[in-house]
Amino acid sequence: MVTGIIIVLIFVVIAALMIAKKLPTVLALPLMAVLIAVAAGLPLKGEEGILTFVVSQGALKLSGTYVAILFSCWLSRILYRTGVSATIIKKAAEFGGDKPFVVSLLLCAASVFLFTVLYGTGAVAMVGAIVLPIMLSVGVPPLIACNSFLAAMTAGYMLNPANIAAITNITGVAQSDMYMAAGILTAISCVFCVGILVWGFKKGGTKYAFAAPVVEDDEEIETVSGIRGFLACMTPFVVVLVMLLFKLDAITVFLIGIIWVMVMTVKGNWSKYTSMIVQSCYEGFKEGAPTASLMFGIGMLINAMMAPTTQASIAPFMQAITPATAVGLIIFVCILSPGSLYRGPFNILGLGAGLAVSMMAVQSVPVLALSVVFYAAMRWPTQACPTSTQVVWCSNFVGSEPTTAAMKVFWPNWAVTALSVVILVMMYM
Repeated sequence: MVTGIIIVLIFVVIAALMIAKKLPTVLALPLMAVLIAVAAGLPLKGEEGILTFVVSQGALKLSGTYVAILFSCWLSRILYRTGVSATIIKKAAEFGGDKPFVVSLLLCAASVFLFTVLYGTGAVAMVGAIVLPIMLSVGVPPLIACNSFLAAMTAGYMLNPANIAAITNITGVAQSDMYMAAGILTAISCVFCVGILVWGFKKGGTKYAFAAPVVEDDEEIETVSGIRGFLACMTPFVVVLVMLLFKLDAITVFLIGIIWVMVMTVKGNWSKYTSMIVQSCYEGFKEGAPTASLMFGIGMLINAMMAPTTQASIAPFMQAITPATAVGLIIFVCILSPGSLYRGPFNILGLGAGLAVSMMAVQSVPVLALSVVFYAAMRWPTQACPTSTQVVWCSNFVGSEPTTAAMKVFWPNWAVTALSVVILVMMYM
């Protein structure tokens, strides 16, 4: 019990340092892993060694996840450079005509579609730089445009193979077991996005932003056309369909997506085209590096918590705090879900990786149920955490502070997270 309390204190102290911006996440996670290993009494070397099991093996534990993320970012850059992303967005805007609300809905729908395969802040900036100026120019208030776009992005992310790979590699459940939960979270996020737009238009109406940043004529983004262009625009659909039908891992489906879009967009000078593909790879990997670097620390943290010695030390404490019933799990997660912000203890792509592994080791509730509720909690910081890079970029783009944009939807996000948890727990328990 004492060891469990010490480990909780380590969590709290490092979380506080992260929130206070005294310690970046990429350093906090490995540090936490080592401190927990020391507190649990792990040896320096050996099967449970700090240097061998926690650090060396931990850094490689989620290799499948961060390779999938890098490939997703590569695909993102190809879709952008070939004009596929711009074509999807512009067609959505054209279909909306002169109706601001319809235009906004279609742009958000296009964003959901794109982010089922796009990944990373670079992809958010590429799509947002086209979507947000259009929304602002048709009169959508800046904060509504920002939060509705982020909600649409999050809806797509919930079905993104890279995110599904992340949750399954951490928890150990089968990827196919997460598809229904991912679909439900996507649907809930879509409803939330529509709700933001409805509320924004009803309360504030349209506010035309004549000074909104737009793409200049001489910077016109390339688009695709014809049958091959249409098939290239279907790349997100192809990737998700292949994943669902053939139950392939994320790396494979992203490679299929890359090959598909290459076949549908190749033209002109072959040497120049292949040079663009290679350059897209370098740029994509650079954009994916921050997220991939987090996976090193998360893997170390998981191994530190999974070590038999650690589990034996914290078992009494975890038994005392881990709920054993569906109602208990719902109350536990719903109350503590704000802890998913700032990479906190309910964010499985942050400090929550250690908590998730420890709760699963207790075996009080099914592992799959824990997996889906942690995935539900991950939706919130993806859409509205002041420290998430996509939130920072979007809020700055519309001329707002990240904290202001995030707090605007704080209570609605808490309510949506609670609703998601209730639905998923009732389904999976």
